[in-house]
Amino acid sequence: MPRKFKSGQKDKMGYEDFVWFMLSEEDKSTSRSLQYWFKVIDLDDNQVITPHEMDYFYEEQVHRLEYLNHEPILFVDILCQMNDMVKPGPIEGHFALSQLKKY
Repeated sequence: MPRKFKSGQKDKMGYEDFVWFMLSEEDKSTSRSLQYWFKVIDLDDNQVITPHEMDYFYEEQVHRLEYLNHEPILFVDILCQMNDMVKPGPIEGHFALSQLKKY
């Protein structure tokens, strides 16, 4: 979870939590928004987004594209483009928040 919900109910989003979510969804160009979405995607909370974590979320997009009769781009091609753009190190396909903040 990117930030602890303040609703007082376990795993329930309150108004303030919803506002944070909406702000992060609407303007993904801010540092705070990038941190929010990074933590959402970093499923094991190890401060690195791996191909496995990205593919987990990409699969949902593939289903949407197929439903709309669009041909999805292969995940390996997207990963290759990300590697070329971000040039992560030391392990290709593993992205730290600091590396993504440069873009």
